[in-house]
Amino acid sequence: MKTVFRAHTRSCFKQSLSLCLAITAMIAATEFPVRSAQAQARTSSQPAGMRDIPDANSLPPAPGLIFDMAGQRYIMFDDLVSHLAGTRFILIGEKHDNPIHHHHQAQLVRALSKREDTKRAVVWEMFNRDQQESLDQAWQAVPPEELGSEMKWGESGWPSWHDYAPIAEAAKENGLPMVAGNLPRDVLRPMINEGISALPTELAQKLSLPALPDDIAARFDQEIADGHCNMLPKSQLPAFSLVQFARDASLARAMIDANKTISPDGAFLIAGAMHVRDDIAVPYHLRRYAPDIDDNDIAVVILVEADDPGEDLPGVRDYALRMGSENVADFMWFTNDLPRADPCEDIQIGQ
Repeated sequence: MKTVFRAHTRSCFKQSLSLCLAITAMIAATEFPVRSAQAQARTSSQPAGMRDIPDANSLPPAPGLIFDMAGQRYIMFDDLVSHLAGTRFILIGEKHDNPIHHHHQAQLVRALSKREDTKRAVVWEMFNRDQQESLDQAWQAVPPEELGSEMKWGESGWPSWHDYAPIAEAAKENGLPMVAGNLPRDVLRPMINEGISALPTELAQKLSLPALPDDIAARFDQEIADGHCNMLPKSQLPAFSLVQFARDASLARAMIDANKTISPDGAFLIAGAMHVRDDIAVPYHLRRYAPDIDDNDIAVVILVEADDPGEDLPGVRDYALRMGSENVADFMWFTNDLPRADPCEDIQIGQ
């Protein structure tokens, strides 16, 4: 089984994406029940080679596989939809420049909306709060494929709107409202220098930010240092971490407010993987804003790029730990990665 799985994993990079995903899921998503004592006894009498066949759920992640962290098993897409059905807040984390991730985000938004006939709002990290009026107007005036140009997406610094458009198309098909969730750009730089006091009064009251907890600050500081190739002075890390904390709060507040005002069914969040982590990011603030919220009201799906095939492939837990802890997500959906240059190498060359 392991040989077949790895051979197929290598072939993923030579086949069409849709065929690859379908076959991979069929191979590795098979669930093996816990064996009875009789079955274990039969196994012990089998030849050694037979006893070496692994449980499919112990195999390393590969593109197309979806892992249920609570159940510790691979599941099919339809099972994922069933698990998420009825959940009020569904956060879908991405690698921004991977178009496969946006395809899967659209797939989930569409499948859940059609299955339940629900209208969760779609909250976007990529749109800022001060764009909401323009977003509302554009959403009514132009088709989804033209929304990017209408909103001057090309000036935003985000990857191509062409990659994100499928999410908007899924929202439009199902009559879902669109919500701009991120902090306005014009408050980010002042926050680096002035902290929370740089927030406009109304927004500061809405976010009601507490002091940044030490454990979250430590993780943010390290991640921001790594993300800036260790080029930022250590004295600046707390300021950048506070901005990250505030951005997570802004996205959470947008989800809560949308649920209260325009979307009683709840909200989706489209955001980078680091913003959706269950233990320290947007879900932390969802629970802060709604202390009585049930854990079943929040679900985190993180799209994760699987390492290229090779020896000593990481397990699911290893991928979770790369994002800070074992408790970052409810489901991890693995995809192909993209070839990228090392940004830190470019910085070093430029010095």
